[in-house]
Amino acid sequence: MLRKLIFGLMLLILLSSLASAAVIEGKIYDIELNELSNVKIEVNTVPRQILVSTDGSYSFNLPSGTYSITATYSKEDLKIIEHVTVKDQGTYNLDLILFPDLDPEAEILNEVTEIDIANSYFEEDANTLGRLTIIIVLAVLAGLIIFIWFKFKSKTEEIKKEVEKKVAKASRPPVPEDLKDLVKFIKQEGGRTTQKDIRKHIPLSEAKISLMIAELEDKGLIKKIKKGRGNIIVLK
Repeated sequence: MLRKLIFGLMLLILLSSLASAAVIEGKIYDIELNELSNVKIEVNTVPRQILVSTDGSYSFNLPSGTYSITATYSKEDLKIIEHVTVKDQGTYNLDLILFPDLDPEAEILNEVTEIDIANSYFEEDANTLGRLTIIIVLAVLAGLIIFIWFKFKSKTEEIKKEVEKKVAKASRPPVPEDLKDLVKFIKQEGGRTTQKDIRKHIPLSEAKISLMIAELEDKGLIKKIKKGRGNIIVLK
């Protein structure tokens, strides 16, 4: 009678724990992510649950608590140990990736990391969102810095060119009085004319015009370009 009572109490406790249990399920892979079959999987519940997966998947009903899930593939000497913490009801996915069971590599590859089923996925999403936000902010800042740099560089180039023009203009020697009419005529012609046209509009001898053009050229005020029998005079 006492034995039946104890057995009934144990059965009641077991049923009540199963009522609040979570379902842990997933696929089983090797290190190259190929699905494995005929893998032995066990969980250290009381009593211990053991199954052999024939289709590359597994499923356990686990009450609240912390457990070790051990998967062994003896054909290729592969193994993994995962620790999980169950706090709430529900169905949770936990894929198992088996690694070669070698020493001392096995201790490193099978190093256990506790997985809080209720919170790990939410924490991972929060961490991903935080990292994504930081990346976006850094990208915007980098783009802003590049834009400001190019804008500053362009403005600096404009200022530099303007200063060079002013310096060049200020450094030009003054035009002699007898050459001002010649410079004025070249300006009126758009800064470009021929020596023949100059002789037509300025009532001086050809020799005098040639000397005036040569003097302006020496002072760096004009540039003479030979074209055929004549010369093209360009104001600098």
